[in-house]
Amino acid sequence: MANYREMIARCADELNKLHQKVRETAEHRGKSSHQLEQWERAAKAFHEYYSPVDDIIEHCLNSGLLNDPKLREFVFDYINIDPYFFRSGYIMESLLQRVKKLTLTNLEKTSIQNLVLKRIETRALRNFRHICRLIRLVDDSSFHSEVSSRAKPNDAQVKRRAEFALAYFPIDGRLRGDGFIIK
Repeated sequence: MANYREMIARCADELNKLHQKVRETAEHRGKSSHQLEQWERAAKAFHEYYSPVDDIIEHCLNSGLLNDPKLREFVFDYINIDPYFFRSGYIMESLLQRVKKLTLTNLEKTSIQNLVLKRIETRALRNFRHICRLIRLVDDSSFHSEVSSRAKPNDAQVKRRAEFALAYFPIDGRLRGDGFIIK
């Protein structure tokens, strides 16, 4: 088995370092030609960075996950890590679109449940809605209880995110769409 988790983490670290260098040099680029040159080099290095993860992501998006266990493993490693780097959220959204079409194993369901719970506890980000749309695929009573318990804490942000996620659970077998009951 490939060690996708390590590869994804290395890629995220490298991209974050390159992006940080762009931000640092951007502050001073107007002060001298030397500093402008430093910023241009940092921006070029950031834009030219290409990792093996990029190839796998492209393959996941262009091929199907259904018949390729290696790609499927990569996608769920990406979900488990939930990396944070420039454009990682867009990548997650695209991968989750592919996951919606799969019949999930118990381990894969647990990965999605853990992602939802992690995002409730830490940060929602722009793609939280896409993540919550998978709740119907991983719904069970214990997961519902876990999310419900997070809707009661003193932390207003955690409570808000938990309530948002709860809106994606089916009621009486009826599915909801984007947090609203479909009648």
